[in-house]
Amino acid sequence: MMTNLILLFLSFAPVVRAEVGKTIKLCENNVATVSISTRGTALEFPMEPEKVVLGTRSTFGIAYIKNDLTISPATVNARSNLFVYLQGRRFVLDLVTSPAGAGLYFIKDCETDRIKPESKNGRRK
Repeated sequence: MMTNLILLFLSFAPVVRAEVGKTIKLCENNVATVSISTRGTALEFPMEPEKVVLGTRSTFGIAYIKNDLTISPATVNARSNLFVYLQGRRFVLDLVTSPAGAGLYFIKDCETDRIKPESKNGRRK
């Protein structure tokens, strides 16, 4: 009797679905459009950004956590460019707020623009 009651209780539990992150390949000469969820979005970069500049102030809130940037829109219609600097290179993202925006983006280098590790003398290999 108790197991039937437990099974009945569990049948009313909501279905939980995991959201899959999206991958964006960024090149220095392209602008990528990123749909920022109204609930917030995380961008994971291949390395820790040196500097991040928001084109229009007060449109998004940004927090840094190692290689990640977490972005939350200030309004439901927020839109701005985001300039991210990695090892002397600049990447540009067009941030657009969307209720259907992804919660997680994995930012990868273009095949032609891969970030090369610096050698001991400070120059790229």
